[in-house]
Amino acid sequence: MNEFKQAEDQTIVGEDQQGLALTHYVIAERLVALDCTYIIEDGAHRDVEYLADKLGDGWRGYHRMSPGELWSEYCEHEENFYEYWNKCLLICGLAEDDPLNNMSPGALEPKDGAEANSGKRE
Repeated sequence: MNEFKQAEDQTIVGEDQQGLALTHYVIAERLVALDCTYIIEDGAHRDVEYLADKLGDGWRGYHRMSPGELWSEYCEHEENFYEYWNKCLLICGLAEDDPLNNMSPGALEPKDGAEANSGKRE
């Protein structure tokens, strides 16, 4: 990995709804975990629309997004990510340096008492 990419991966991109400072790498890995979960869930119902949508345009991946693109993408999916994480429904683990690894699922509440949307994709 080149030095620029290593520095970008460790750059704080934003603060999530729980007030946790997130690096580029942590955000990308959260989104990968959520996407993998969606794909496996959909596969159980023989639904490939989400996967086909991702692959249809030659999708380049979260780790290759600019910090701004990545943050925008994460903000669109943050509520679903936290709902899946709180219910231990993510099928793969988080990045080693994700601050959530020091917390227990189910212990976090949506910011300002907002309700998550029951895992439904928008």
